[in-house]
Amino acid sequence: MQRVLLIILSIFFISACTMPETNIYSLYLPNPPLPPFSKGGEGGFSSDASIVIRIHSPRYLTQTYIAYRYSPYQLEISRYSKWESPPGDMVREAFKDSLSTTGLFKEVRVLNTISGEFYSLEINLKRFEGYDAGSDSFGELLFDVNLFSPDGRELYIGTISKKVKLDDRGFLSLAKGLSSALTEGIGEVRNSIVIQIKK
Repeated sequence: MQRVLLIILSIFFISACTMPETNIYSLYLPNPPLPPFSKGGEGGFSSDASIVIRIHSPRYLTQTYIAYRYSPYQLEISRYSKWESPPGDMVREAFKDSLSTTGLFKEVRVLNTISGEFYSLEINLKRFEGYDAGSDSFGELLFDVNLFSPDGRELYIGTISKKVKLDDRGFLSLAKGLSSALTEGIGEVRNSIVIQIKK
């Protein structure tokens, strides 16, 4: 009995030693330039408004595992390569950081509930993944965005769709490509929000 137990433990130990290491990837998102406006003062703009950011995403984007699409019908989740946090969380935090730098809002919150005196930014994240097309690899980012006024009026609706060609099929290249795509997409949305709030 002890011999069987020793064999089982040896097999378990050997298999544990041969498991691949887990790689964790993050995004790097510099804030894009602000549209031309000055806060406060003559000809400027000031606001006491606050905004709440909410995000919705498919279940696989609420996990940290990196997703790679091999066909319209096949999505593979990596077991040993992860994002530092779920894509939905990274997108939400990136929007929060970006909108906080505009000076348009006295407060930028991330909540599931919306108070009556807050603007609301609803993001529906649909794609945040890599995929292959022929011999090329791409990063794909797709999300819908809606901005609502505190009284519930829809001020802005848009769709951001970005496909970035990757240098190779590695996850580091995917992280760089999606960082670039998200920076661009957030910049477009932020510029539209500034225009709508200033009206």
